[in-house]
Amino acid sequence: MRTTLTILSGLLCASLGASPAPAEAVNAAGLAGLLSREHAHLFDPAGRQVLNDLNRGLREAEEQLRKATAEGDKKAARDRLEKGKADLIALLGKCPSLMRVTLAEGRLTPPQAGFVTLPGDRGAVLICLDNGPGSIQFVTAQQDLTEIRGERAVVAVRGIGPGSNWILISLTGVPALRTTLALAFEANQGQPVSWPIDLISQDKARLKIRILDEDGKPTPAMVRLTWATGGDVDVRPSNAVDFSAQFDSQGAATSHRIMNIPGGLWGYYWVVPGPFDMVVPAGEWRIMVRRGAEHVPVQDSFTTTSNQTMEKTYTVKRWVDMRKLGWYSGDDHVHNRILSDDDARRLMTYVKAEDIHLANIVKMGDIYRTWFEQRGFGKEYRVIDGDYILSPGQECPRTHQQIGHTISMNITSMVRDTDKYYSYDWVADTVHQQGGLWGYAHVCGPAFHVHRDMSVSIPQSKVDFVELLQFAHLGTDLFYDFLDLGFKVTASAGSDVPWGGTVGEVRVYSCVGDGEFNADRWFEGMKKGRTFVTNGPMIEFQVDEALPGDEVRVSGNRKLRVRARAWGDPARMTPIKLEIVRHSEVIRAQTGGNGQAEVKLDFELDAGCGFWIAARVSAAEGLSAHTTPVYVVREGLRFWRPEAVSRLTDKTNGWLDEIDKIVAEAKAANRAGKVETDRAVKQLAVQGDDLLKRVAAARKVYAELKDVAEKEKETRARAETPK
Repeated sequence: MRTTLTILSGLLCASLGASPAPAEAVNAAGLAGLLSREHAHLFDPAGRQVLNDLNRGLREAEEQLRKATAEGDKKAARDRLEKGKADLIALLGKCPSLMRVTLAEGRLTPPQAGFVTLPGDRGAVLICLDNGPGSIQFVTAQQDLTEIRGERAVVAVRGIGPGSNWILISLTGVPALRTTLALAFEANQGQPVSWPIDLISQDKARLKIRILDEDGKPTPAMVRLTWATGGDVDVRPSNAVDFSAQFDSQGAATSHRIMNIPGGLWGYYWVVPGPFDMVVPAGEWRIMVRRGAEHVPVQDSFTTTSNQTMEKTYTVKRWVDMRKLGWYSGDDHVHNRILSDDDARRLMTYVKAEDIHLANIVKMGDIYRTWFEQRGFGKEYRVIDGDYILSPGQECPRTHQQIGHTISMNITSMVRDTDKYYSYDWVADTVHQQGGLWGYAHVCGPAFHVHRDMSVSIPQSKVDFVELLQFAHLGTDLFYDFLDLGFKVTASAGSDVPWGGTVGEVRVYSCVGDGEFNADRWFEGMKKGRTFVTNGPMIEFQVDEALPGDEVRVSGNRKLRVRARAWGDPARMTPIKLEIVRHSEVIRAQTGGNGQAEVKLDFELDAGCGFWIAARVSAAEGLSAHTTPVYVVREGLRFWRPEAVSRLTDKTNGWLDEIDKIVAEAKAANRAGKVETDRAVKQLAVQGDDLLKRVAAARKVYAELKDVAEKEKETRARAETPK
């Protein structure tokens, strides 16, 4: 950990007091990590590579020591740490900007540090302080010089012990040209000893950036701006939108959003509404400009020069325009407060920057309270700007240790009654009465035991959609289980910002077809199941003329034509693999060659006794996509996987057993008076009987499914017998 820096003014002794508490010194891995992350500029290119290797090796050795149980393994890990420490000291000793100083009898030699040149308004000072006989210690400190009051700047560096002290002082907010400050070393519980130091930082440069769409008009975008000279430091664009307060201090409540996509796009970005003009340190710079999944990211490097202006214009072009194909992107899970026009404007800028056409802005609740307040719900509270829409929804009910989180879209009022909090079916019915859609969050995991209520509500036909893709993870286990039991399930996706990285890092596409795009048509596409989810590649999928979510009804065994296409940005999504999944099994697959950004499949398939069938895509950099199935329904038969019915109903009944257990435990704890301060468990006990009635109804459905499977055997045998 880093030591705390104290800013001193006036006399050192009076400012510091008699005996300041020494700070804990960092270990070799801590120092190497800080140098590697923030101050690699202190070393030449060869030294940076050595530093990176040392940082990785020290971290691995620490992990090896933590996991070791045998004495031999522990010794090997300690030996590796000692060697890494020695190698780090050797590297530090070769640093061109290293300053050496000796402390003896309360005096420093040399008495002044001299000049230290920084690459800009931030940098670091590396010092080796010899404090007589003793051990080797590593000390880190940090200071923002803009926070110093008064004229004299004194920085106290605590934690100096006997022996060799390797000290790294991180500095930010350093004024241009020459700045004088004093380092006050506190050692051996004695009085601080001052060491004057002069910092030299060059004049600033001016940077003007314009970001345009394909029509040449300024557009909001996501921007990552890094100062390479200063060690790849992220720099905030001068006009970056600050909506952090709208996150209600939940999750990662910052406007500096991370992109949870593996590969070259990973990193932190700012929402930039338009052109910006700012003063920056001179030196090497890198910029990344993104506009969601359908645009080609722009990357550039440039050099700014002191007292000069650098002007750059970037045009963000599409590699695909899904609107022309009738598909519009959405994010079903965005947390953000909207209580004013300013709130709405900031969030709309964010959604435009990520090119999400419909964002479900969810007010969140649990059994105690709610967060992310909205002005209201329904059509009159939608925020619309061209073909971008913010639509208020909710994530509630939401239980962590009990039965999972739910999502509602297109509601006219929030549906919440804590006296019915475990009656998820009541919430679903009320949402449907409002004309809304209801489903489950975090199904890709699954998280928060969502499988439990899924096993209750899906058999009752309450569920409109499930989040299949989230946090860069496509999870299909639960999805396939319920499909194989013959239940229709629509694929959706949500970022879960601010716990997720950024809006639209995963997205659901809804088919609105020809004609004007609006929220009602987008929700209608979701209701029909005409969706696919993705964090990069795109899919087209048809069985005969049926789209995802549609039924193909057959009276006999006839040929069906299956057509699918997967494609992506050629620069970063190849190779692409397209798979056709029927009853959880891949029946056809095709992978494109290197540089091939499009893959197609076109084949015939027997309708047989019916099935569900979907398209799945995987692409380079860990990107993926999946459609909602097409349902091929043979008259008199379910489209399920009959040979799996017994196994799957046993599994779902096991999940229902879990509910029985948590209700029984809650009731027992309530009788014993142990849950008076735990409202979630208390209400589970109180409402448990109603929940168990739902469980019993679900068990009945699963029992009936086993009977149906037996009754279908003869029909299926006749249908499958060659004539």
